[in-house]
Amino acid sequence: MMSDIIRHGETCQVKNLRNGKLAESVVADFAYQKKLNVVINKEVKLNMVWNGRCYEGRAAGIDFESSGPTVQKSTTGIRG
Repeated sequence: MMSDIIRHGETCQVKNLRNGKLAESVVADFAYQKKLNVVINKEVKLNMVWNGRCYEGRAAGIDFESSGPTVQKSTTGIRG
C-alpha cells in the first residue's frame, strides 16, 4: 500500500492585488490545491481557495492571492 505524505511550510507570501504589496503570513490551515487559511500581521484571518493556478481570497473588499507555502511531497510504501 502506497501513501503520499505532504508537508508544508509554516509561512507564505500573500499579495495584495490592490497595491501589489507582499505580506508574510502564518499558515493556519492548509489543504494542498484546495484551501489555504492564513493570518496576516497576527490579526487578519484570510480564507483562500485554489483556482487551478493559485490561492485567492477576499477580505475587507480587497483581493489577495498566494502561491501557498512551500510543499514537500513524499511517498511511503508498506511491505507486508
